[in-house]
Amino acid sequence: MTRKTILWISIPLFLFLFSVDNMLANTPFERVFSFGVQVGTDIGGAVPIPFKAVGGSFNPYPKLNAAFGANLIWDISPSVSLGANVNYKTVAMEADARVANQKFKGENTVQYFTGISEMAMSFTFLEVPFYTNYYIGSKRNHAIQAGVFGSYVFKSTFTTHALKGFIGFEPDRVDAQVTDPQVMDFSGLLTRWDAGFLIGYQTKIASRLRVGLHVMFGVRDIFTKGNDFFDYKMQQIRGSIVLSYDLFRIYNR
Repeated sequence: MTRKTILWISIPLFLFLFSVDNMLANTPFERVFSFGVQVGTDIGGAVPIPFKAVGGSFNPYPKLNAAFGANLIWDISPSVSLGANVNYKTVAMEADARVANQKFKGENTVQYFTGISEMAMSFTFLEVPFYTNYYIGSKRNHAIQAGVFGSYVFKSTFTTHALKGFIGFEPDRVDAQVTDPQVMDFSGLLTRWDAGFLIGYQTKIASRLRVGLHVMFGVRDIFTKGNDFFDYKMQQIRGSIVLSYDLFRIYNR
């Protein structure tokens, strides 16, 4: 991990611990714990870092899939609570790209493709975020969220269809024209876990019903280290919309 990555993860974690240390000493509060269920969807997927690394254009088309989960909320003051979720979700995306010198495995050698391609990727995983809610207003109807998350990938695919262009045994060399689509499958190079940080906003729409918007930034490359085909990183960036309902609450009497 780079120092920059550690810094991005440490900031929400510091806020989390700082809240616990300072808010537990405040005046008593009524509701101390709640358990709920939630449903939502994600828009996003893995994108090149930096975005221009593909050497051409990259036009993503996210797919919508339902996500299901549960959440725990612990109030530590009238204005702050701590939360943890467990979510099961599939994040998928297709993309049109114009690439330059994209490596792929040819006949017992590494070849380079330049031209127009289509990408398809899908990740099914279990996600566990930890975060702090900072409530706005005395009625606690609105909250700003910040935290970190980890995820484990159960199933993942990443394929590229080379549609039109040329192939060379060296960069920028033309050894063969591509007129019929060729499939490049990179699924075997994908990693099994990710981690990152999140920010979000949540609002209450009924006594037990809340809706939230989250943006999640993965800090890990989706490809294994030392592979022969990618000279750049791809990291998960996604937005989530979540509807949650409190099943039960435990009060401080």
